[in-house]
Parts: sequence; structure tokens; C-alpha cells
Amino acid sequence: MQKNIEEICAVIMAGGKSSRMGGGVKSLKKFNNKMIFDRIYEILNNQIRNIIINTNTEEKYFEKYNRIIIKDKIIGYLGPLAGIHASLSWINNNMPKVNWLISVPGDTPFIPNDLINRLYVKAKKNNKQIVLAKSNSNIHPVIGIWNINLLESLECNLLSGERKIIIWAKNHELDFEEFFEKNYDPFFNINNEKDLIRAKEIEEKFITE
Repeated sequence: MQKNIEEICAVIMAGGKSSRMGGGVKSLKKFNNKMIFDRIYEILNNQIRNIIINTNTEEKYFEKYNRIIIKDKIIGYLGPLAGIHASLSWINNNMPKVNWLISVPGDTPFIPNDLINRLYVKAKKNNKQIVLAKSNSNIHPVIGIWNINLLESLECNLLSGERKIIIWAKNHELDFEEFFEKNYDPFFNINNEKDLIRAKEIEEKFITE
């Protein structure tokens, strides 16, 4: 797949709070002298041209990337679904050539280098509206590809009070793509100081530049 494919846009959902790491935004935390967000951005930027950022806080930090920054449209900190909804809505209004959104949370620093291609190919090949990532048989509902036509359904779902991604996703054409790394989970996510230490160990032992 070519990096400049027009019908895909990726969003980094960078607004997760780090209440168990002294406050602030999780994606701005560092290990081995580099921010989590910077790692995710670099991996995605090598795979795709269209990238937007979803955050409700610390917008000034993310301005340096010269990317569109989108806040949730439905207020109340409704979780990742609200970020996916806001991204689909912005794309629908501003990127007429884009038919697919790929979402990545801002606390997963080791996402695969072929994430975009594999999710996109699975969705197109199997004619699915949603493909979610899996690793070690665990579903990662925030990491997936979403067809732009899901916008109206997702908005109705959020307004009804449902916040769980997998419950809503199962009402649509859904598939999964399994990823595997021998020594670590490619979707390892950072929630606390212990996870930051573990991320440092993973990078030093198993990941090379």
C-alpha cells in the first residue's frame, strides 16, 4: 500500500489522562527520553500521509506537528468512542476523498509498522465496515479501521448513552486482524509508572531503531 493513499486517515487519540502517573496527558509522558506520542506519531507518519489528532487538553503541545487537532463534539468525556465520532465527523465534512478512519490510542508506543496496511486490506478484502486489532487473542477495541458511513449510527449510539466500543461495533459488519510479536505485545499500553518501566525494558531489549 502506498503511504499517500487518499481514502484513509489516521487519528491519534491523545487525550487520555494520567491520573496514576502524577496527572497530565498520558501521551506526553516519557521513557528513554522520548514522549509516547512522538513514538506513535513517527510510526504512523511512516505509513500514511493523512493524520489528525484528537485531544480535549494540551492542544498547544500538539500544534508543532502542523496537523488538524479535533476536540470531542459530544461533551462529557465519553471516552474513545467520542474521539472516533469527532474524527469521523470532521473527515465527513472536510475530506471528501476519505472513506476510512484508523484509530490509535495515545498510550500504545509499540504499534506495528504495518498496522495501517493490514487493517485496510482486511476491511476491503472481507467487505467489512470495522476491523479491530487483536494480539494474543485479546481484542483492542480502540485500535481499528472504521468506515465513514458509520458516523450516523455512532452518533445515535453515543447520544443513547452507550460508550463501549465493542457493543456498538458488533451491530455492524465486524472483523478482526491478529498481530503477533514474539517478545512483547505490540499493543502494550501505558497506564501507570510500572508500565513506563516495562516499556523502557521492552524497547531496550527487543526494539531497535
